[in-house]
Amino acid sequence: MNEELIKARKALGLSQAKAAKKIGISPGMLAMLETGKRRGSDRTKIKIAMFYKKSVEELFFKHNLTISEIKSENAG
Repeated sequence: MNEELIKARKALGLSQAKAAKKIGISPGMLAMLETGKRRGSDRTKIKIAMFYKKSVEELFFKHNLTISEIKSENAG
């Protein structure tokens, strides 16, 4: 789940459909990005970051990972 992406959208009071239309991606893609089912291309991440006026890092990279989480991600 991408909590930062969801927070950014909700802060603007937008539904997934409205946000996706303004960003220029499909609502399905935005839903998958928010739920973590897709990662999205660099281009898509930049478009989203520009729309929300946030950095790509802020929206798409976890900053509070523990060592065990990192090891688990690397193992899988």
